[in-house]
Amino acid sequence: MNEQTPLLEDEYDIEDHWIRDKKVRWSLYGAGGLFGIFVLWAFAFYLPSRFIPESRPFDGIQMVKDLNVVFEPITPEDSEKQFDPSYSLNSKGSKQRLILIGDVHGHYKPFRKLLRKVNFNNKTDHLLLLGDFITKGPHSIKMLDYLIEHKVDCIIGNHEYYVMNNYARFHNLDPPFFVGNEDDNKNVFETNGGFNDDPEYLLAKKLQPHHIEYINQCAVIKTLGPVPQHKAKNEGSHKYSDGIAVHGGLRWDIPDLESQHAVECLEMRSLIGPYFNESTDDPRADRAVSWSKIWNLKQKEKNDTDTKVVYYGHDARRGLNLKRFAKGLDSGCDTGGDLSAMVIWQEKARKRVMYKEQIIQVQCDD
Repeated sequence: MNEQTPLLEDEYDIEDHWIRDKKVRWSLYGAGGLFGIFVLWAFAFYLPSRFIPESRPFDGIQMVKDLNVVFEPITPEDSEKQFDPSYSLNSKGSKQRLILIGDVHGHYKPFRKLLRKVNFNNKTDHLLLLGDFITKGPHSIKMLDYLIEHKVDCIIGNHEYYVMNNYARFHNLDPPFFVGNEDDNKNVFETNGGFNDDPEYLLAKKLQPHHIEYINQCAVIKTLGPVPQHKAKNEGSHKYSDGIAVHGGLRWDIPDLESQHAVECLEMRSLIGPYFNESTDDPRADRAVSWSKIWNLKQKEKNDTDTKVVYYGHDARRGLNLKRFAKGLDSGCDTGGDLSAMVIWQEKARKRVMYKEQIIQVQCDD
């Protein structure tokens, strides 16, 4: 006789009777249904609210903005005081130096190191980033938080634009758009591979509304006012030109800044010969010549009062590239090169103003 057989049969009989009880069965169904509803609610509402940032729709991206800063000329004797953070400015709202920084690409530590090296003081210096201050590097969110906290000025780069488009796709928003540039708004944005394989899409998923608000207010072009008309290796010049800041470049054949093509301004690196009225982001394209070389040649044909000096980034392959009328400040920080700042100021000299600028760099080692 198998002693275990009756015990197992009794157990199955009890279990079968328990399951066949209608009250118990409907209680199980009800509990299961409630649990399913809870799981659906958690995934549809609770978890997204905890882990997916609130979305923010885009405002139109402005094509051109003025710097709207007055820089005080100083005497050579006051130059040491002028760069002292405790130096007191004569006029409220004026500044002592304009500091332009090339593509940071999320490398927060070299960025802060460069600010220390130039003795940056937010009260007396006006800092302007030339686009691509996020993506690629390890600390894009940290960069944004610093820029927002210190109200740092900016122009938009192609990578900020890509992130904005990814942000729109993630949150199912209308894409970013340029004010007054209908043709640019027709461009179809494409991601790099699958969404979750694209680091810019992954970054876009993390951005908070105040991050997007900051990026969105960066213009495509900034007009800077008078800047030195010489190569940066010179000590200074009495000559000056109107300064312009842009991320990628400008078309020499479109004199009106508002009529420039926004996406070209973000992405161009070269112009295509023989007429050089077509841009490309590929410097190795057939008959491609650096847009800055063509710009520099065309500015030399003008009267001094009509010339423009452009400060730009985006072209790490050509590195620090300083011409008389076009000055490239992307020195390859993201690939282990340098992070570059152009510091611009004015000095009084024999009842005239001397326009000066200086390149300052740090090694990118984070």
